[in-house]
Amino acid sequence: MVKKVDELAPDHIGWRLWNASKQWETRFAKAMIDAGFSWYGDARAGVIPYISANGTRQVDIVNRMQISKQAVHQLLSELEMDGVIQRIPDPDDGRGRIVQFTELGVTARKAALKIKETLENDLRSELGEVQFDALYASLGAFLPKEDR
Repeated sequence: MVKKVDELAPDHIGWRLWNASKQWETRFAKAMIDAGFSWYGDARAGVIPYISANGTRQVDIVNRMQISKQAVHQLLSELEMDGVIQRIPDPDDGRGRIVQFTELGVTARKAALKIKETLENDLRSELGEVQFDALYASLGAFLPKEDR
């Protein structure tokens, strides 16, 4: 159901999903910055969800993010300079690199889990239990089948 708020800004489900996502992202970034992880306020934080706890091949990060190798390299270089990640040689590919979290990166990931739990509880309080559970279940329909 698309209704026009004005000629250039129609109200539709895509807009509402995008807006809700941005609101959550803003709350999360602010909480991470407040917890002492300032890089969450920058673009480089966008690469963090693509790095697994056990490390991820840099080429896989490029493929998952669907941005240029150069852009991913720049974001990773900035995180590396901050001591959040390290890149080590990929034993299966002489030219490749594995991206791993440093101790600081692991500490940030643990803080992020607690912050996400707090944000989820806040949202549950704002919406109420029934509405939150319905929203959560509905959003699950958008996940790839292997993630459901």
